[in-house]
Amino acid sequence: MSVFPASPLIHSHQHAHAVIDIGSNSVRMVVYHAPVRVPLPLYNEKYYCGLGSGLAATGKLSPEGVKKAQAAIARFVVMANRLGVNAMTVLATAAIRDARDGEAFVRMISKKYQIEVQVISGPKEAELAAMGVLGSIHDPVGISADLGGGSIELASLRHDKIAHQSSFELGVLRMADESGGDPVVIGEMIDAELASLEWLPQVRARMIYAIGGSFRTLAKTHMKQTGYPLPILHEYTLSKRTIDKMVKHLMPMGVKDIGELPGIPAKRAATILPAAMMLQRLMERSGANKVMFSVSGIREGLLYSQLPPKQQKQDPLLASALDLASLAGRQGRYAQELFDWMQPLFKEESDRRKRLRMALCCVSEMAWTIDPNFRGEWAYLRILHSAIKGVDHRERVLLALALYHRHHSKWKQDREELALLDERDRLWARCVGMAANLAFQLSGGKQGNLHHARLTLSGKQVKLALDSEAKPLRTDTVEKKLEGLGETFKALSSFVI
Repeated sequence: MSVFPASPLIHSHQHAHAVIDIGSNSVRMVVYHAPVRVPLPLYNEKYYCGLGSGLAATGKLSPEGVKKAQAAIARFVVMANRLGVNAMTVLATAAIRDARDGEAFVRMISKKYQIEVQVISGPKEAELAAMGVLGSIHDPVGISADLGGGSIELASLRHDKIAHQSSFELGVLRMADESGGDPVVIGEMIDAELASLEWLPQVRARMIYAIGGSFRTLAKTHMKQTGYPLPILHEYTLSKRTIDKMVKHLMPMGVKDIGELPGIPAKRAATILPAAMMLQRLMERSGANKVMFSVSGIREGLLYSQLPPKQQKQDPLLASALDLASLAGRQGRYAQELFDWMQPLFKEESDRRKRLRMALCCVSEMAWTIDPNFRGEWAYLRILHSAIKGVDHRERVLLALALYHRHHSKWKQDREELALLDERDRLWARCVGMAANLAFQLSGGKQGNLHHARLTLSGKQVKLALDSEAKPLRTDTVEKKLEGLGETFKALSSFVI
């Protein structure tokens, strides 16, 4: 039985889906390439409009924000038409649903641009944000927290289930406006709202999944200040202790000083302290000791919610890997055959390692169009920088290194992100990659060819058996690769599993 999902992958723009998100702080359009398990962004553009700026005091949308939002939407509608998208969904969140003139704004936009605007409720926004996490992070357990300009949406997650959903009118713009930037007032506002949420301390969360631009800015700032070697926001993880230090550092600073910190756009300077304090209080009240940042939110959650249940249950990593292979023109059953073929070497591996090896088998031949001298380096960087989902940073580097070793037995570079791996990680990546390299020598990467060869173990010695038809394939090159794989396997086996 196949461990790889059978997923038809569509890349024509005629299946593209545009989602416009009209938020309190920004208005964004993302065009996704296809209705698949992990949709890729074909086009992504955002404008800071500040629709919710001053809403707490006036009860109305910012007049300047309305002008900026209208201009952004006008541009997005034209771009969507020019891209030939098949479907468009327009969502409006907290600022629109809370403002006295929100309905009038929706009517104006709908009439002028002939689009339907869905004003979603707070609980619905919480559900979609949580679905964005379900769709992009493997087996999440904890609380999704989507912090916008006008509100925050919370939901509890346990594997593939969403339990509680709550929404509060406590976004970063609202906190900044009502507090005047006073940390004491901000803390009181947050505590008052979270205290009313009975389920928050009861779910015993181990992780907060942080969604939204203000939370992401916190992650970017920490990356720059610490010189983190892999500046990818999705699944970047920080401890509660780090968040506590961040809040302590920000509290005595003015907005101008905060705006001069590395990684913080001037337009977000006033909202960074409220965001950091919100995250700190959420972790305190829920008991979570870590936060993981997610680039997927309500837009991705919307598309995930429209998938059939069977497709929703697919592993996001394997779906991403299959899509990458498809984009490179490599499809078929070879990935499954390769996975089964090298299985004798990895009988004791963990489930998380197994899914990484499955992913490696999916993408093992994706560099075939690249000049042979550069395939290893290209493949490594392709995985490192790709929009794959369902892997943390360590696993991303591990998969990239394994794919490098599919082409080269020895690592020839000096890269900072390798500090995320230990010696056993490196040996595992080398062993998987070298096994895939040997398989290619025997099959040419074509499905149906590996059944002539069989890997076996005699103690810790790797042996290769070929049937009579395949015996001419056994050359000095093959023997050398088998010897290298055997040495690597022995070294890997010396670690206690």
